[in-house]
Amino acid sequence: MQNRLTRLLVTLFVVSAMPAPAASVQAPSPSTVPPFTVPLPAAVPEPPAATPALPAPPPEVARKHKVLLLGDSLIATGFGEYLQAQLDAHPRIQSARRAKSSTGLARPDFFDWMDVGREEVERHQPDVVVVILGGNDGQSLQDTQGGKAIRWGQAEWEAAYRERINDFLAVLSSPGRKIVWLELPTTGLKRFEQKLRIIRALQREVISSRQDAVHLDTRPFFTDAKGRALRQARVDGFRRPMRLRMADGVHFTVAGGRYFANKVYPEVLGVLGLLQQG
Repeated sequence: MQNRLTRLLVTLFVVSAMPAPAASVQAPSPSTVPPFTVPLPAAVPEPPAATPALPAPPPEVARKHKVLLLGDSLIATGFGEYLQAQLDAHPRIQSARRAKSSTGLARPDFFDWMDVGREEVERHQPDVVVVILGGNDGQSLQDTQGGKAIRWGQAEWEAAYRERINDFLAVLSSPGRKIVWLELPTTGLKRFEQKLRIIRALQREVISSRQDAVHLDTRPFFTDAKGRALRQARVDGFRRPMRLRMADGVHFTVAGGRYFANKVYPEVLGVLGLLQQG
């Protein structure tokens, strides 16, 4: 019995001395392993959309200068027509023309240039007004009220005519506007010239006294080296010297009208400041 007890004790000792079995390690389930992800490259910002180019602004159009022609039969016929055509052919000029034959400042009861002049400058708002009047003014001065006429040759005639010129210039004038008054061309007609000399002198006196007016001396255009009336001259567009006046000695031929227009045109450009561009 002692032997059996001894064997039991030995067995218990052996069992207690044996190492405990290692704990089993369980492989992780595939569902528990976080997926491996490849990092994406940093986003590159897109360049801003190009702004569409704006169309180029249209070239600035220079303002046209306005020129108004006023006068009697000299403006109504060839000279006025040629001068207006030359002005309108210039890219910087726009012109208008108002004329009435057999008129002047002496007979407003027949044709009132005070009213007509006012209407024309209000309508066209010109930068320059070109005037030729006076060839029909060597007569009695009438008014529109039926008052007593001032006869040609009376002492008060010159004062009254001077006042009419001043009144007409006042009608035409405006700030920034220039008035170009053309001197009546020399005719060579002795009796007619006696009247024209008085009228020219009064016009020159009044116009030359104003800052806004230019008196254009036309004697160099229509007199020769000895001061005599020029009968013919070379004219652009004609092969030979051409007669300038019609049979009456006052009005221009076709060539004469063109000749006069060719002389006045650059003077108008000069007043407008366009001479170098013309």
